[in-house]
Amino acid sequence: MKFRNFFLNFFGIFYILISFLAFYNAVKYFSPQAILWISYFAFLILGIGMLFRDSYLIGSQINIIFFPYIVWSTDFLYHIFTSRSLWGITDYVFQQIPYNSLIVTIQHVIILPIAFISLYFIKFKKNNFWIFSFFEISLIFLLTRILSDPSRNINCVFKNCLPFDIALDYYSFIWLGFYIFMILIVNLFLIKIKLFEK
Repeated sequence: MKFRNFFLNFFGIFYILISFLAFYNAVKYFSPQAILWISYFAFLILGIGMLFRDSYLIGSQINIIFFPYIVWSTDFLYHIFTSRSLWGITDYVFQQIPYNSLIVTIQHVIILPIAFISLYFIKFKKNNFWIFSFFEISLIFLLTRILSDPSRNINCVFKNCLPFDIALDYYSFIWLGFYIFMILIVNLFLIKIKLFEK
């Protein structure tokens, strides 16, 4: 029990602070538009979920980040072990970036295991957290499309971040469709795992 509380309190506070650092770095080193990155909000909401023992919030963020973070981590680890680029999405990490930004970006690799351990400790009280995921993704998508510069391609909402082309006429529908599908699949996976049942 003591370890459980220490774990949840420590990482809850840690990820809230990481989110603040991410927002600060976005404004200082890049552009105010950069605060719209999905990851920054995921860090904040996951931290709040851990700190307040809210599995609904934690599950909603795992729905959103699960597949993208696996892709990101695969690309990153491939580059670490081979010194070559795989898909190019993490190449920026191996260039000169501010140390503060490096601390934030490395969280892509470790936050999913921490989120799963947190769920194991807390368990689910309700399983409709996909609703929050849908609302969050839809809001971020709209804000990013309206407020950000297409050349920055924040959250990959203007064009695909992976090295293959998707027709731009349909890209917004594909982006939203992918996230809806991903959220539903991950949500179903999480509620089917007995490990997380109350």
